[in-house]
This record gives sequence, C-alpha cells and structure tokens, in this order.
Amino acid sequence: MRTSYCGFFLVTVAALIGSVVSLFAMTAAVDHPGSLPALLGNEMVRKELAMSSLQAAVLKSLRGEYQEAVREITDPMPKNAEARVEAEKKLLALNIRFNERALSVLNASQRKRFLEIEHQVLGARALTTPAVQSALKLTDQQQRKIEAIRKKGLVVVGKINRKFAEKRIDSQERLKLLQQRRISQAKALLKILTPEQRIAFGSLGGKSLISESGS
Repeated sequence: MRTSYCGFFLVTVAALIGSVVSLFAMTAAVDHPGSLPALLGNEMVRKELAMSSLQAAVLKSLRGEYQEAVREITDPMPKNAEARVEAEKKLLALNIRFNERALSVLNASQRKRFLEIEHQVLGARALTTPAVQSALKLTDQQQRKIEAIRKKGLVVVGKINRKFAEKRIDSQERLKLLQQRRISQAKALLKILTPEQRIAFGSLGGKSLISESGS
C-alpha cells in the first residue's frame, strides 16, 4: 500500500532530481506527498471507506488521467538541469491538483477516515507535512530539524534512483536501499518529538486499517 501511494510520484520526482542540488529548494513540503488517487485505488482502502461503484469508477478514471499526464512530462525524461527543474515544477503542481480532485470524490466521513489511513501509510514521514506539524504544535527549531532530514532524504533517494537508472544496481538492491533509508529517516524524525508529541502523533492515524481488516 505504501509503495503504491508514495512510489509512483516520489520515485519519478527523485529521478528528476538526480544530483542537481538547485532542485531541492523547490521541492517544498506538502500535506499529501504521495498520490492520493493511487492510494484510493487500493482494495483494502476502498472497502474501509465503503466506496460506491460510482466513486470507484470516477477514481479509476482519475488515476488513468493522472498517469497519462505524468508520462507526458517525463517520457522522455528531461536531459539537462534546466529541463528537469521545469519538469519537477509541473509534476509537483500536477500531484497537488489531482490529489485535490481525488479528495473531492469522497464525502466528509470518508475523507476524515481516509486522512487517518494516509497518516498510517506515511508513518513518521507524516511529520514533514505542514498539517501534522501544526497539529502537534512543533517549535520552529523542531520544524527546521525535520526539514533538514526531509531534504537529506531527497538527496539519498535521488542518488539511489540514479544508480538504478544507470544500471549500477538492480531492482532488488534499489528496494533494499530505499527501505533502509525509510527506516533510518523514521527513527531520526521521531527523535525530534517530545514524549507528549509522540503520543499525539500516534493518535492521528485512528484505528489501524491492517488490524481492522484482519491482515
């Protein structure tokens, strides 16, 4: 589930970033860093939200439209730094627009529960989002530390995906390295919180979707 949500959008952006440092400042933290249409395509999520057949059909069409729009920007992948900067801007704007459209398909109760599920999928990475930082009342110093970790993560993911694109590592090694980075980043992010903030952060995800589904 985490891969479908974060992977399609974030890996594409990471591939664009590569080793171009000037891009990092433009990759701003957002409340929904992954693809909401992709997460809403997960069968477990659809069942949990009790989606109607009409909602499912609209979201399926939206996912297809989103993927086609991404391909138009990234196929072929931009070759020079200036083109990659422009492509990344377009991808970030595209993701925001389609995420808003996906959320608009849900009713109020579905949306509330879905945001809890998204929080569970993001894990500690949710701490990079402005909404969670506001909910936890993080200090300016805490926010600066989190932002530094987030940007460092972009560098690492970009390097890993560049190695994969250049065939210096295979897909299995790439997944292993990305998993290691995710775990180390999560530990670093959670260390920034106070004990009280950790408790509050854990409650933002609501009831566990996995335990509720019996998986």
